[in-house]
Amino acid sequence: MITKAENITTPAIDTSLYTATTIAGNDKFYRLTLDLGAGVEFPVGGIFFLYGDLRTWLPTSDYPSPYLHSNKNVPLPLIFSAGMRILFGD
Repeated sequence: MITKAENITTPAIDTSLYTATTIAGNDKFYRLTLDLGAGVEFPVGGIFFLYGDLRTWLPTSDYPSPYLHSNKNVPLPLIFSAGMRILFGD
């Protein structure tokens, strides 16, 4: 994904009026996940195929960490992929 973003602040921000809520430091977290996926592929003709798949990671263990903004269902992605396969050397 290519995007352009720009932050413009017209008045100067006075940083003495607020405090950061983040915790300084670094940490590692390990969470056991169940990786699930399903896919489909359709022949278009000859060596060309259209495909699509859906994948997700479901957390199965709990490891709360103060360095994460949210400990509930992290990570919980939903990945959809689609495209065309071309078989070479067939």
